[in-house]
Amino acid sequence: MKTAKKEFKDKSRAYQVYSFYLSVPIIFVIIMIASCFGYNNSSFGTIVLVFTIFAHVGASKLKLASKRKYVAPILMYVANIVSLLLMPVLFSNMSAGGNGDNYFSLIGLFVVPLEIIAMIFFFISAHDLKKAYPTMKQDSKDARATYLAAKRAAKVK
Repeated sequence: MKTAKKEFKDKSRAYQVYSFYLSVPIIFVIIMIASCFGYNNSSFGTIVLVFTIFAHVGASKLKLASKRKYVAPILMYVANIVSLLLMPVLFSNMSAGGNGDNYFSLIGLFVVPLEIIAMIFFFISAHDLKKAYPTMKQDSKDARATYLAAKRAAKVK
């Protein structure tokens, strides 16, 4: 049972990481479009960061993928750190009676381009993963079927 579970985790990891590498840019684009229409929810940025962390941790366990798999998550981390480092600009602007225009212009100048470049690298890395693991979807399905069969057999005993 334990070996089937470990095999399931190992064989489905590539497909899971591939899904994360595709979902992060898609979620980011949806958030950008929603913010253009005035819908603003701060938890969306956290969701993108959490998915980025999951993608980074999962990708670090894949051996066949190229080293480019690390570029996109690191760019996202750098963008988040830069936005945090720019917070004093927002606070000083707000305390001086402003509305934060300086902060948002700096965010648009530095952070958004970093995030857009990261999204491009997420797609490039997903393509690299697909080349490195061409049968990842079928391997994941087969490992899941084997795991479920072992789980059912363990319940029967």
